[in-house]
Amino acid sequence: MAKKLYKKQNTKEIIEKLKEKGRVTGQAFWRTVAKKLEKPRRLMPKVNIEKLEILGTKHSNKIFIVPGKVLGKGKLSKPVKVCALTFSERAKSEITKNKGEAITFDKLMEKEVKGKEVMIIQ
Repeated sequence: MAKKLYKKQNTKEIIEKLKEKGRVTGQAFWRTVAKKLEKPRRLMPKVNIEKLEILGTKHSNKIFIVPGKVLGKGKLSKPVKVCALTFSERAKSEITKNKGEAITFDKLMEKEVKGKEVMIIQ
């Protein structure tokens, strides 16, 4: 049970940081991501890397934000930048193997990111 409480606490801290970043920068996408993370875990999106492959061909210069988990089903042939709450081991290795980036929300908030550079994936 302690692990669950730790994970919940970590997610709550991330949500608060995202809301603060949205207030400070005035960019609405930070608050949108925070609202999506506030939903119950069963409603959080689970995205496979095969979907990232399709989106990466259309929008190669975007950072894909997944307010949930990235799973490892499929193949990835292009480098993509993905920010998610959690990654499966296979998904993270597939992204880094193709010279992409698997970023956490803390690292993304350190960067100067504009709303035009991101795409929130459901």
